[in-house]
Amino acid sequence: CFLTDSKTKRLERLRLNMKPFKIGELTVRYPLIQGGMGVGVSLSSLAGHVAKEGGVGILSTAQIGYREPDYDENPVEANLRAIGTQVQEAREIAGAGGVIGVNIMVATRFYERYVKAACQAGVDLIISGAGLPVSLPEYAKGFPVKLAPIVSSAKAAMVICKMWDRKYKRVPDLLVIDSIQTMNLASV
Repeated sequence: CFLTDSKTKRLERLRLNMKPFKIGELTVRYPLIQGGMGVGVSLSSLAGHVAKEGGVGILSTAQIGYREPDYDENPVEANLRAIGTQVQEAREIAGAGGVIGVNIMVATRFYERYVKAACQAGVDLIISGAGLPVSLPEYAKGFPVKLAPIVSSAKAAMVICKMWDRKYKRVPDLLVIDSIQTMNLASV
């Protein structure tokens, strides 16, 4: 898409009017979270540059290690290793203050191992959906990571919030709303 001068000026005005937002002690310059798009789209370059420009850069862990030499023989180990590598590369691009996160699907085999690998790699945020991430606080325990379940209904949000509070004395740091119908959460 080509940006005309008038479109560029409107985008600049919009950017200037955006206020930073906080996720706990993290401050994000612009209230923008890049979506985690799997299998080679949301990797270190995209996530790092989004974070460098003031948004939240998100790596998708879905087959994140597909370029590792041993991926065909050891896909889980290749993916776990690639989480660390991709987070480190994204951090190098983002620089100081860049906020880097991952999107990990609950439906992923070895979900717990993926969460722990992301925590050990030092991500700031874990976004998790494709199922209810009811055990996410347990897997991330002891790490200064922000947790953001993806919800598709007010009921799912309430289940997660109540369960996390009861079991872990923790609530989500933010919720990711995956449909317009879920927007009614504001009334909950």
